[in-house]
Amino acid sequence: MSVGTRARASADEAALAYPSGWFAVQLRYAYLIGEPPVSRMVEDRVILVDGQDEETALGRACEIAPEYEHELQTDDGDPGLIRFEGIVAIKELDDPPAAGTEVWHELMAPGGVPEEEIGEPLPPVYPAQMAFPRASDD
Repeated sequence: MSVGTRARASADEAALAYPSGWFAVQLRYAYLIGEPPVSRMVEDRVILVDGQDEETALGRACEIAPEYEHELQTDDGDPGLIRFEGIVAIKELDDPPAAGTEVWHELMAPGGVPEEEIGEPLPPVYPAQMAFPRASDD
């Protein structure tokens, strides 16, 4: 093997990503209120699951998802239910989870930029005092 071939092989090996064994899974839940139940709100939650591959991680997420389901009662006394609707997305972590490890990201367009150019519009940060380092240009 020549020096150039060895250098290309080393670069190719360095570019390979080794699996972390951890996945962030976005789960969708519906808030069903009243009789008959009507969906009043949808919530997405991101959980971490371990697995050798995406298929194993999806199976673990489906086992965990019902743990977040439960009955509720609104302030007006109406009966309700939080129901698991399905898996929205799954992303493998680059590194095993630890303090500061990125577990989820989404690309969004800042105000004034058409959605189709970048992604979803940037949602406002609420409450403003919870935003770091700041929520406005004041």
